Amino acid sequence: MTRTLGIMGTLVAALALLMPSGPAHASTSGSPAVELTTPSPALVLESQTAWVTPGGSFDLHLRTGTTDVPAADLGVGVSVYSCLSSVSGFDQSLGTGPLGTPVSSTTAPLSVSGLPAVPGGGFDLSMPVVVGGTSPASPSTGGAFTIRLLPAGEQCQSFPAGVFPVRIQLVDTSAGTVLGSFTTHLVYTEATAGTQRLRVGVVLPVQATQQASRGPSPAELLARPSAALATPPDAVVDAVAATVSTVATQHPTVPVTLQVSGQTVGLLAGTSHGAALTQLGQLASAPEVHQLTAAPFTPVDASALVGSGLPGELAQQVARGLQVVGAATGRPAPTVGDGLGPWITGQPLDTATVGALAGDGFRQVVLPATGVSGAPAEGSTTQPFSLAGSRGTQVTAMASDDDLTARFSGQPGNPVLAAHQLVAELAQLYYEQPNGSTPRAVLAVAPATWTDDPAFVDALLGSLDGNPVTQAVTTTQLFGLFPTPAPCRTTCRLTGSTGTPALPATAIRAQRGRLDGFTAATVGSRALVQQLGDLVLGAEAQALRPAQQSNVVSNAKAALDAQLGQLAVEGDQTVTLTASSGLVPVTVVSYAAYPVVGSLLLSSDKLLFPNGQTEWSSPVTLLPHHSNVVYVRVRSRAPGVFRLDVSLRSPDGSLRMATGELTVRSTSSSVVGIVLTAGAVAVLAVWWIRTSVKRRAARRAEEADDPDGGDGADDHGHEGPTESGS
Repeated sequence: MTRTLGIMGTLVAALALLMPSGPAHASTSGSPAVELTTPSPALVLESQTAWVTPGGSFDLHLRTGTTDVPAADLGVGVSVYSCLSSVSGFDQSLGTGPLGTPVSSTTAPLSVSGLPAVPGGGFDLSMPVVVGGTSPASPSTGGAFTIRLLPAGEQCQSFPAGVFPVRIQLVDTSAGTVLGSFTTHLVYTEATAGTQRLRVGVVLPVQATQQASRGPSPAELLARPSAALATPPDAVVDAVAATVSTVATQHPTVPVTLQVSGQTVGLLAGTSHGAALTQLGQLASAPEVHQLTAAPFTPVDASALVGSGLPGELAQQVARGLQVVGAATGRPAPTVGDGLGPWITGQPLDTATVGALAGDGFRQVVLPATGVSGAPAEGSTTQPFSLAGSRGTQVTAMASDDDLTARFSGQPGNPVLAAHQLVAELAQLYYEQPNGSTPRAVLAVAPATWTDDPAFVDALLGSLDGNPVTQAVTTTQLFGLFPTPAPCRTTCRLTGSTGTPALPATAIRAQRGRLDGFTAATVGSRALVQQLGDLVLGAEAQALRPAQQSNVVSNAKAALDAQLGQLAVEGDQTVTLTASSGLVPVTVVSYAAYPVVGSLLLSSDKLLFPNGQTEWSSPVTLLPHHSNVVYVRVRSRAPGVFRLDVSLRSPDGSLRMATGELTVRSTSSSVVGIVLTAGAVAVLAVWWIRTSVKRRAARRAEEADDPDGGDGADDHGHEGPTESGS
């Protein structure tokens, strides 16, 4: 039976996002998932027969890249090599190239212009497969080429079934030069319906990481806190939506595990991709076919969070991811007591992280094969094993295949080829121990740096649909194949790094503390608090570099500051006290649309509050869009002008939401001052009276001594003679 992959309309639309007519998508380790330009290969595979049975043909749909060579001078050469005997041989066929002499090849390049053209571009190369023949080379006549495989007993052990490397070359026939080439694989099978097929758990991310937006204004952040994050390029979000559509509409019966991030759900909801959310809901409604894992809100390195002293952030990532995805899909979130299913990661783990994951509700873990030593295996396939974490915790683990992970992004600009190379390697794993008596299984987990690619997904799932030697299963189904964990060859020692993580942990911890205080202070603003919390979670994305993570934290802080900017203490006011004590009005204005509860803290060096101290606090509730006045009784210890500091804090005191300063002028006097003043007045009165009495007495005495009442002057005003002592 011959299977030709894909629906051409879907592939053309998907490739429009990824091929030379538009930028392709790729990312590098430590970088966010962004749109990057990938050079177009000279020869692109757009579809391929997934497997060939006796009497079938091996068909390729090819497209040439940009070239200056006239179409009439283009030719295609085909070389088919002997079947591979091992997985390492398969790797070599993609590395240095196939070894040995071809078992079947074209004697001369096939003219591209003579091959059937395909609407929309490209051409078909249909090659019948025949077992047996006397010549390793087959003539090309009329644009046709027949692949001749050697009969049983001469290759592929005792039967012709197996995986055959096929080298395709684009040639300039006028110059005899090779313009481009690639290696794909012919999977030839004679497997019966009862064959014990290789179980394959495919894990696909549905995610797009957001960076910090540049310089969002307080007004923008106030109106929409999500303005702190930049929206990825349209092509990136379109690719995510197209991937979901490919799974839901093109391959609804092929089991696959999806890691849907809550942040991506928000992006789909905020753009014109509401249909993708509906399709996610449809996928979630059939968990026996499509498993949606308990993925974090944004893909994170769990070990980095735990190693930074932020295990609580890991728990919040999981809880928020479940909440957002569950609300969008209508899928009820699993409970911790029942287990959250598998935690799937491409990063190494350590015992502390395994313990944290177990505490968060994960009973199963999928980690890369390089992340654990001595893991049990059946040949090149994996088996479950027990993995110990800290604090006596234990989970069941399975190792994903690192080579399969590498295939997801192994052919930049040629995603369909990459998918078929992955499927061919799965077939090679099957032929390592064909039709065994016990189940064998592998996990193909997309790397963290992989960007959703609908063309790759279409080719991959199409090749697994009805495959005679491999069977797709969900991750949970794969764990269920092995009810008892296998013993480790050694100790199943984790190889997770114990180095210092690069996360901006201090900034994340500080912002989380501020947000916790704001959460306690706000009433009826759950949606707002969740949006602000999502910004903190977004800063922990493993696809962001440390500097980019810091930028997201900074914008998250600015978004919270914009909310706090709606609260203000009216300062620059002077309150006059005419008595030793009195009421001071403290006005706190709230422009927020929600009530705020908190604690009003007042302090002054010279004023005493109702508690008899120089500092006083009282709970307060601020009404929205209102000037809230609180009267506080104060007592001055002396006349003068004093500063009164006012601070509005969250109920737990962790967040200072607003501050202000008032001036209190006291014109009153104390009792002691009054007594002293009265005493001074009395003394002055006695002195004045005594002085006045003495003066009057002295005047009367003078008058008595001068009977004339004169003063010693004559009538003319001259002084009379005086007695002299002579």
